[in-house]
Amino acid sequence: MPIRFACFVGLSLAVAGWFASQCTAQEFSEATQESEFADTTVPPEPGAADPWLEIGALRNRLDQLESANATRKAADATKKAVDAKKPTVKWSGELQADQYWFNQDEANKAQFGDVENGSDFRRARIAMFGDYGPSEYRLEMDFAQSGRPTFLDVWAGFKDIPGLGRIRVGHFFEPFSLERLTSNRFQTYMERSQVDQAFAPARNLGVGATNTVGEEEVGTWAIGLFNNNSNAYGDATGDRFAGVVTGRVTWLPWFNDRGDEFLHLGFASSYRHTGTGFVQFQAESEARLGANTPNVPFFINTGKIAARTYQLFGWEAALVKGPFSLQSEVTLTPVESTYDGGLLFYGWYVDASYFLTGEHRVYRKEFGVFDRVEPARPFLKFADTDGVEFGPGAWQVATRLSQVDLNSGAIQGGRQTDLTVGLNWYLDPYTRVYFNYVHAMIDQPVDGSSTCDSLAMRFSFDF
Repeated sequence: MPIRFACFVGLSLAVAGWFASQCTAQEFSEATQESEFADTTVPPEPGAADPWLEIGALRNRLDQLESANATRKAADATKKAVDAKKPTVKWSGELQADQYWFNQDEANKAQFGDVENGSDFRRARIAMFGDYGPSEYRLEMDFAQSGRPTFLDVWAGFKDIPGLGRIRVGHFFEPFSLERLTSNRFQTYMERSQVDQAFAPARNLGVGATNTVGEEEVGTWAIGLFNNNSNAYGDATGDRFAGVVTGRVTWLPWFNDRGDEFLHLGFASSYRHTGTGFVQFQAESEARLGANTPNVPFFINTGKIAARTYQLFGWEAALVKGPFSLQSEVTLTPVESTYDGGLLFYGWYVDASYFLTGEHRVYRKEFGVFDRVEPARPFLKFADTDGVEFGPGAWQVATRLSQVDLNSGAIQGGRQTDLTVGLNWYLDPYTRVYFNYVHAMIDQPVDGSSTCDSLAMRFSFDF
């Protein structure tokens, strides 16, 4: 209709102009002093176009345009119908470039050697994901980790299943720990705490289910069966059984309408067969130089403990009240050793952070984890008019205290206490600069105490 109307108005104006050019007023008769008009028809000038022929040509052109437009719409509808029968394909990626400086006391250097300064790509990831109706999938690789590439989330499954929610089969995180399950993109610090490193299970090959609780998603549950010894490619071999059962539940006793004030509580447990006949727990300080060799050493380490089974128990809590956030977890790890009897290792951390620019940490109810921070005024963005606009971005200060104790019975793996101080500058929702200082205090039963400090910065971008 808009095309036909515009053509009609244009043609009307053209015809009116042609008729006006063909008519002229007769001269005023001075003899009779009376006003008189003559009905005179002026023939078309030689070579002038016939307006009716022009109108006909324009109508034919209009019909051709409308026909072409209808053909295009039909082709688009056909393409959409065909695409609807195929899985969707979306892309995601992540880049993290780090720089580290280390300072050790003499005791630490004598025991662990020189920890060298360095730079690295902590993560360089590319992922493809999508769905097909209730089916969904994700294929993600990291070219900065040891496998180069290393398999990360490589799974397929179903969603929106009545009573079960989601089911996945493949290589993905076991449902254990708020810190572990929150994506590194949305972590407050450059590295997760040493508690996560020592005890929290990583990605393994398995099958799992997860769902929310209640219409307002006031909680979640998740459970899975995994192989305990999957490598960087999700592979695992061995004649001994290495099955793992891991589960997690979360609850939101308080969550306001704006989502900027809430309390999260959670508990997770895992019963694990070693498969290899031994288990080992170890931790660096809360600093890591990617997949570099040499890297930051494991300052505490149990060595290999003969055992067929062990367990993990984890308690988690997080409070967000506007720009202020408080988060903590405790992990207990009982081990029934073949030769050393019952052993118990533990770890904990407490983390506090504050947004100087007024933002808040974002919570994702669907999985009971934290999500992406949105700066109120990005550092740089395109203006509504020409040019760009500048803003402060989002600024966050944070501090974390953590401890892991690997001393139990005959096993004296050491105790480490880390103090981490962080400053984050969120330039926009996808670009961030981190600054971290870590003071690691190591206490070894045999070799005594030592310290190692690290200063680090990171530039990160993801999409």
